[in-house]
Amino acid sequence: MSTTFRPERAAEAIHEAVAQALRAEVSDPRLQNVTITRVEITDDLSFARIYYTVRNDAEREKAAQAFERATPFLRSRVGQEVQLRVVPELSFRYDIGVDNTARVEELLAGLPELKKD
Repeated sequence: MSTTFRPERAAEAIHEAVAQALRAEVSDPRLQNVTITRVEITDDLSFARIYYTVRNDAEREKAAQAFERATPFLRSRVGQEVQLRVVPELSFRYDIGVDNTARVEELLAGLPELKKD
């Protein structure tokens, strides 16, 4: 019996499968400090873009290289864990949105308090 996934549910399942594989099965030290932040998947479920962050900029390029090497393994884990007709192609991207959010918060913290009359 196959399960039908909507893109949102498929993205959640892929997020969990990749995060679990990184925690428990991937031994590459370049991926030790990676956090999967979100997954976007096409409507036909054939392509998934997986966004991640790392603790510091020095680890960013190393993580990108490690993901290139680990992608076939992670795709096979997604295929085993997520019941889809076709296993989607995976693409890993650094999530600049997290950096942008942190920068906005930093700027807002530096503003003087607004006085209430």
